[in-house]
Amino acid sequence: MLVSVFAIFVGSMTADAGTKEVAVLAPVWASAAETAEIVARSGGSIVAGAGVANVIIARSDNPDFVSTLYSAGAWLVLDAVKLRGCLSV
Repeated sequence: MLVSVFAIFVGSMTADAGTKEVAVLAPVWASAAETAEIVARSGGSIVAGAGVANVIIARSDNPDFVSTLYSAGAWLVLDAVKLRGCLSV
């Protein structure tokens, strides 16, 4: 049951193409510099850290930003606006 709830949560938070502000989740072993490099290679700018090295809030006006992040090595890209609203961040 808990796995199903988690899957629904993650699925509803996943960024769509064209989402401008996202939470970028890099591999769990990635350093903050490696996570920032994923954002930089994708043409985005860092908005904020998220308290752990492999998660960064980033922004770009490029409509292909989400797919570019995945190509650059992001494991998961979530909609930061939805995430903040849900978690009251």
